[in-house]
Amino acid sequence: MSAEPVPSGDARGRRYAGRSPDERRQQRRQRLLDAGLQVFGTIGYDETTITLLCASAKVGTKAFYEEFPSLDAVLLAVATDVVAAAAERLEAALAAAPRDLEQRVRAGLSAYIGYLTDDPRRVRIAYREVRIAGLEAERQFGSVAFASLVAEQVAELGVGRQAQDNLLLALALTGGVGELLNHWTSAEDKPPIERLVDELTRLFVAALR
Repeated sequence: MSAEPVPSGDARGRRYAGRSPDERRQQRRQRLLDAGLQVFGTIGYDETTITLLCASAKVGTKAFYEEFPSLDAVLLAVATDVVAAAAERLEAALAAAPRDLEQRVRAGLSAYIGYLTDDPRRVRIAYREVRIAGLEAERQFGSVAFASLVAEQVAELGVGRQAQDNLLLALALTGGVGELLNHWTSAEDKPPIERLVDELTRLFVAALR
């Protein structure tokens, strides 16, 4: 394995290969995250080891533990980045969509699901591998955040019921998104993305009205 050299002694504060210590750490962390996307998103969490991840990132094992306490922490960081990026696209699509329930739902779902499925590694990590790793509490936190955004949109459009009821309904709908995406990532004969969006749009609109 080819790992980056680690300066010792007073060399730790000096520039190495034109990079400061903070820059080297940032780049090393990013290589681990990039390797996590590739390894978790292709061979899966169960088949991934720290040794394999480090080899893919070209980072030494000692350096790995300077960035992350465990393999689970890398998986969680990658999944968080993926979902955050998808959520950004969702929010942008909602902001640009007309004030019409069906059009706004379809725009948001298309942006969110489209980003995740454009790179199958993303959706596999966010909706399959975090379950396999047993990160249920963290996954639930993400679901609540997504549902809160849905509830906010419902309130803005003036549809739905009381705020607390809207959140509960949004959580139920969020579960539907998760189940369909989990099915898509594990299915050999994957349904077209347009069909996922169509089914979820019908579900959201019928429930929210």
